[in-house]
Amino acid sequence: MHRATKPVKPGRRRRKKVSRYTKSVIRWLIFCFPAGLLMMWSDRCRWSRLTKSLVSLGLCLLVLAVVVPQTLPPERAKGGVELVSAVPVAEIQGPIQKESDEGAYELYIAPYVQPASLVVQPTPTPVPVYVYCNDGGKNYHTKDCRYVKKTSARVTLEQAVAAGFTRCAKCDAPEYG
Repeated sequence: MHRATKPVKPGRRRRKKVSRYTKSVIRWLIFCFPAGLLMMWSDRCRWSRLTKSLVSLGLCLLVLAVVVPQTLPPERAKGGVELVSAVPVAEIQGPIQKESDEGAYELYIAPYVQPASLVVQPTPTPVPVYVYCNDGGKNYHTKDCRYVKKTSARVTLEQAVAAGFTRCAKCDAPEYG
């Protein structure tokens, strides 16, 4: 038997029925786009290649718009080093004053202006001297000593002396003190 179809009014097009699979592809694209993209590019989805490409490009641009601003480095805070010198905090500028005018003016220095201060240079920390100690041994050695093994512990000279090791006379190890 042949099914009777409804007559279509002139000027109106008949709407195509959307398949269940197409509806599920759209749902997956909205809620879990990686799986939706896989479903969309499968052979079951009957969309044109252009439509699939445009949807993929749009989702790619959307992901980039969300991810890229989060990967930018943070802005650096302003400030840091303050230059200090022996130059006076305030200078009087203007026409040359006569000696008789001295004391006829007031000088206002804002409370936030700090007077010149001393610059403190930190004392440099000494470079540690490293020596090598053997397990069960009594002496500490230099790197090139014949008694140094691959398993010898590398420690600072201060640590070796504090642990009770003495200077090796064969390798001319540095003295403590």
